[in-house]
Amino acid sequence: MQILAFFTALLIWVGLVMWIRGTVEFRYRRQKENDHIDIKLSALKGIWKFKMSIPTIDLAWENGPQLEAKEESEAPSGEKREGFQKLRFKYFREDFFYQLFPNIPSLLREFNRVKKKFYKGIICKDFSWEIEYGHENPALTALAAGGFWSMLGYSLARMYNTVTMEDSQPRIMVKPKFKNLGFSTDLHCIFKVRIGHIMVVGLDLAWIIVRRIRG
Repeated sequence: MQILAFFTALLIWVGLVMWIRGTVEFRYRRQKENDHIDIKLSALKGIWKFKMSIPTIDLAWENGPQLEAKEESEAPSGEKREGFQKLRFKYFREDFFYQLFPNIPSLLREFNRVKKKFYKGIICKDFSWEIEYGHENPALTALAAGGFWSMLGYSLARMYNTVTMEDSQPRIMVKPKFKNLGFSTDLHCIFKVRIGHIMVVGLDLAWIIVRRIRG
């Protein structure tokens, strides 16, 4: 009886976890020479919150690119915690690619399949991108504005082909500044994804890896 109750509770817990939907809010802003990235994660209608601010990216190539990040999390009690850490990315060794080389084409096909499956489970609730650019030469300003419009249009089309778009009116804007020099941009996106979808895709990816290890 106790075993049955345990498995029942386990199934209920797994079902609740699979049902939970998380929200990811991403914002990138550049004003003159200053870059700023904000990433906010939340779930359970805001009961759980996490925030990461990335003001600078230090590219120390001799040791691998280094990322400086400020973390901020909020507990259900309202208590806030802040932390600061540096993450350094190491390079893959060459022999790693040599060992995998015979299987790389088939691996890439399977990884692309899993990637498409993962992206389709992501729902975009809000998308806006604004760019301002100015040059002392008005002709170059107009030419650059046309190029930016093409880039924003292509990016929006890729979004529609990659994730599930629920934002009926995504906003893109290019503002040429004929009298003011400089470049600024503001990209803001809100995505929603179910925890269960991440778990299913993760299991699919793990099965691919296990199957390759076994040969």
